[in-house]
Amino acid sequence: MKLNVTTGKTSKVRGRHADRTAAMRQRLIDAAIVVLGRFGYSAMTTQSVIDEAGVSRGAILHHFPTKIDLVVAVARYAAEAQNRYVRRRLAGMPPGIDLFMAITEATWDVICQPPGLALLEIIIAARSDRGLDEQLPQVVESFQNDQMAGVWAVASELGVRDQDAIERMVRLNRAAMRGLAMEMIFSGNRPAADEALELLVWYKRALVRAVLPAGEAPLFQR
Repeated sequence: MKLNVTTGKTSKVRGRHADRTAAMRQRLIDAAIVVLGRFGYSAMTTQSVIDEAGVSRGAILHHFPTKIDLVVAVARYAAEAQNRYVRRRLAGMPPGIDLFMAITEATWDVICQPPGLALLEIIIAARSDRGLDEQLPQVVESFQNDQMAGVWAVASELGVRDQDAIERMVRLNRAAMRGLAMEMIFSGNRPAADEALELLVWYKRALVRAVLPAGEAPLFQR
């Protein structure tokens, strides 16, 4: 609310405007996610997002002057939404191995949702789009750092002291899940991807046993 210093009364005008602005931005981001899922990054155009959102060209240009501005906003939204989803899935679970293992299942589920697949499309596209490559890395780095910190916090509660091993595990798991998601995009076979993920879960459980203080063998030979 905004206080009117003359009358001493508050106004909701600014609040309503901010709400409308946020709603329009989200509408455009949601439309872009649909278009990315339907056509991929290279075939995505500003017009296709306008058509999907059902808004004017002026509306999208006001919020996102370029395609890259919109795509970076989608990436940021998808990254933040992914971390929120995982935290929500894990909320209320007591510390322990079940919590640690649940991170993988929750992460896989959210990667397979439209925002997660859109983020994957954008990450791949950055390799050949100079403008996108200039802005996207900081978004992805912040997202992945949050992921890493969250996994390590749970692992350390388990009694794991080998942070280097956990960081390697996170990188490998992330790469494996992204690879499976890419395969799923091409094949459309989610059950096959889920079955492959079971092997990753088995490996992760074995790794945790190896790096716990009671483990009998070192995980890595240096």
